[in-house]
Amino acid sequence: MKPLSKLVAAALVLAALPTAAQARMAVYLAELSGNSASAHTGSKATATADITIDPDAQTVAIRVRVAGIPLAGLWDTLVAAPIGPIHLHQYAGTDLADPNASVLAFPVPFGASYAATANGFSVDTGPQPFAEGMARLGSTASFEQLVSALDRGVIVVNIHTDAFNAGEISGPAMPAKH
Repeated sequence: MKPLSKLVAAALVLAALPTAAQARMAVYLAELSGNSASAHTGSKATATADITIDPDAQTVAIRVRVAGIPLAGLWDTLVAAPIGPIHLHQYAGTDLADPNASVLAFPVPFGASYAATANGFSVDTGPQPFAEGMARLGSTASFEQLVSALDRGVIVVNIHTDAFNAGEISGPAMPAKH
């Protein structure tokens, strides 16, 4: 192999390797339904959510795909509120059935990141600064507390609608398996 070819081959191998920042990202997945521990609505709507945490930048990116709930069905009161109709709740323990045992953990304000789809809607926030989300909530919780709660499985993604103000569908976020 010629020296230039070796350099090109080495560059291609290095480009294929994940960067340190990519390797440090943490991903959590949730499947939402109306029959979860935290939502007993019987709703036929479903959703999947993924939460990507960047510990270096201290950002939270949330992507949600919803089937069976139109954008117009989101709870109007929370559409207009800084926390949004979708947000993360942190439970005190692994019993996710008691709504009084949770606090708001991160907001997903309604806006341009919400888009209608043929059978529901999607949300893709991109990386959001954790500190800004906590300021919206008036919370002093730390980034480390959020990550710890995600690792313990006590964070729930909840979607509030006009039909079910307390939350039509929800589901716990669990670490993605690699």
